[in-house]
Amino acid sequence: MPTPVGYSFSSSATLTGNAQVDSLLVGTYWMGNTWSTGTFTTPLTYSFMTETSRFASIYSSENEYEAGYVLTSAQQSGITSALSMWSSVANIKFTQVSESTTTVGDLRFGGYLNMDSDTAAWGYFPADTPSGGDVWLGPVTNNPTPDKGTYDYLVFMHEIGHALGLKHPFSQSLSNATVLASQFDDVSNTIMSYNTSYSYEPTTPMLLDIAAIQSLYGANTQWQTGNNTYSWGASQSVFETIWDAGGTDTIDASNQSAAVRINLNEGQFSKIGQAFMDLSTQTAFNEGLAIAYGAKIENAVGSANDDTLIGNALENVLNGLAGKDVMTGGAGNDIYVVDNIADIASETSTLASEIDTVLSSVSWSLGANLENLTLTGSAQDAGGNYLNNVLTGNASNNVLDGGSGIDTLIGGTGNDIYVVDNLKDIISETSSLAGEVDTIITSVSWSLGANLENLTLTGSAQDAGGNYLNNVLTGNASNNVLDGGSGIDTLIGGTGNDIYVVDNLKDIISETSSLAGEVDTIISSVSWSLGANLENLTLTGSAQDAGGNYLNNVLTGNAGNNVLDGGSGNDTLIGGTGNDIYVVDNLNDVIRETSTSASELDTVISSISWSLGANLENLTLAGSAQVDGGGNFLNNVMTGNAGNNVLAGGAGNDRLDGGAGNDILVGGTGTDMLIGGTGADRFVFSALNELGKGGTGDTIFDFSSLQGDKIDLSRLDANFQTSLIDKFSFINSDDFTSAGQLRFVDHVLYGNVNGDLGADFEIQLVGVNTLSANDLVA
Repeated sequence: MPTPVGYSFSSSATLTGNAQVDSLLVGTYWMGNTWSTGTFTTPLTYSFMTETSRFASIYSSENEYEAGYVLTSAQQSGITSALSMWSSVANIKFTQVSESTTTVGDLRFGGYLNMDSDTAAWGYFPADTPSGGDVWLGPVTNNPTPDKGTYDYLVFMHEIGHALGLKHPFSQSLSNATVLASQFDDVSNTIMSYNTSYSYEPTTPMLLDIAAIQSLYGANTQWQTGNNTYSWGASQSVFETIWDAGGTDTIDASNQSAAVRINLNEGQFSKIGQAFMDLSTQTAFNEGLAIAYGAKIENAVGSANDDTLIGNALENVLNGLAGKDVMTGGAGNDIYVVDNIADIASETSTLASEIDTVLSSVSWSLGANLENLTLTGSAQDAGGNYLNNVLTGNASNNVLDGGSGIDTLIGGTGNDIYVVDNLKDIISETSSLAGEVDTIITSVSWSLGANLENLTLTGSAQDAGGNYLNNVLTGNASNNVLDGGSGIDTLIGGTGNDIYVVDNLKDIISETSSLAGEVDTIISSVSWSLGANLENLTLTGSAQDAGGNYLNNVLTGNAGNNVLDGGSGNDTLIGGTGNDIYVVDNLNDVIRETSTSASELDTVISSISWSLGANLENLTLAGSAQVDGGGNFLNNVMTGNAGNNVLAGGAGNDRLDGGAGNDILVGGTGTDMLIGGTGADRFVFSALNELGKGGTGDTIFDFSSLQGDKIDLSRLDANFQTSLIDKFSFINSDDFTSAGQLRFVDHVLYGNVNGDLGADFEIQLVGVNTLSANDLVA
């Protein structure tokens, strides 16, 4: 903010290379306090001269202040409004300040009594001088109400343009010799022109002004960013340029008393509003509405007359209202609203990616390059063309004829009948009245659209799909896929190898055929158990549990933690990722765990003797029968039942828990944890490689002499120094003296087999303080 005798900083402007824009650039602009252009808002202050205002003694060649006068409040209000016209399009922020002995605005406004009567005003360009950016009005600029549309208001905007760095389009500056072609030198293109001969003047900067000022300061990207509607009074004249920075916007002429021509393309003019006079030709003129370069206006609404609406490359909505309207679209997915059989909807773009739509309140057939048609009001019939159309009916009894192409026919209320003759056709019933039960009977595979309840397959049709309603899907003699979708569905199969897709616990599946050669499958995203005559079940989504029946089932899990229980029969259980549980009850059952992820823990629960296959970690024996369990190369957790079990861990660091009963626990190789549980349990070690020392040795957690537990080393050669299979001798806690000895010290049973007087293996007995030879089978 300068002092009365100081100045603000300006900078040299760069030409754009566009002659029309460059013809308005004087060559300087205000830097503001950001020292940057285009990226940050340029803040400028402005002030109005008072009777006590100070100026530099050498202010300008005119020293206007010596004959200055204070502007009227109406003029000051008009100037403030004119400033807002510039800041609405450019990245400038104006702030009014009061003049004082130390501070004035970057732009100062006052009156100059000695100005020539042929001159309305003048403004100084941005410069590092006290007068730079200041505007002086002459006595002839004296309209008591300088509102928009008056010459005085145009003068305000024109002189502010100078103060911001714009010159006359017909004149050269010291740094810019570019001038505007004479055919464009008119205020309809730029308010910096001297050529104005209209009874109503521009109310905003015009096309070239906005482009030029934005090249200096950047665009105001915060202006009109919402979904704006631009409309004017029926008797209002329109002479302006729209700058809009975003949103979905509409030019609305619905209240206009005369026909309009609206052109939504940037840089183009529209005919709208009360006509005013072009005094140079003495003719009426009302083509004064322009859309700024870079402004995007999407929609146009006509009047009750015969209008012309022209779209752009955006997704336009062109609504002619009453009258015989001509609506022309371009690129983009356009919507045409027609209400007269004489309306014309002309789509000029043939891009295959576009989807253009007609909304019609009269019967209508689509013309070239138009894809979709929606009937409104009382319209009866809809006709398509050679494209893939979407025809949408209304509450009437519609005739929907898609013509050639792969069409989508959408009905409304009423008992609509749809004829399906192509697998790619789409039928949609939009009525959700509870009393309607719409059924498709189809000889081709089909899926129900919205509000259609039942579907029956005939002929050789194979697949039936439901929707969100409670559907009844009925198959035929083919190999059907019946998918009810959401809702509580009833799926009825017939002969053939059928597939049922369920997603609701209340779905009902009825497989009526019991032919032995058929294999019927359920694919379920919820936990499910197979009913009669169904063989296979596959879990999807977040379903967890799968249950079989009396048949030989194949149950397949998903990525969740599944429980797969085949029931009776010779079943195949197939797991995936996740911590799965397999329940088996038949020696001919097969378990396939396909995931090798180290983080998974898969468990078999078996009521028969069972050995773990590949990728299975845990085994739990169920019931009370005397059944056995075998491990594998993984780190297994094996749990017995109430019977007398044999648990053999195999390789890996296993945890064996015998539970109740007189159990035999064989840890195998690895560092094993052995728990006998209740009963007289036997812990069997058959080879030296099943034993270790220190942290690699096995541990018995609940050894009990009172219960009759035994440590069985009878299969282990006690003395490697002989060729015979020797037995061990127990020496209590004494030191080793030879091979073939066992000693027990501090809860650990030590064994020596090579005679080196050191322990060759160790077995830790947790909580056991004493051990005798009676506890050993050696």
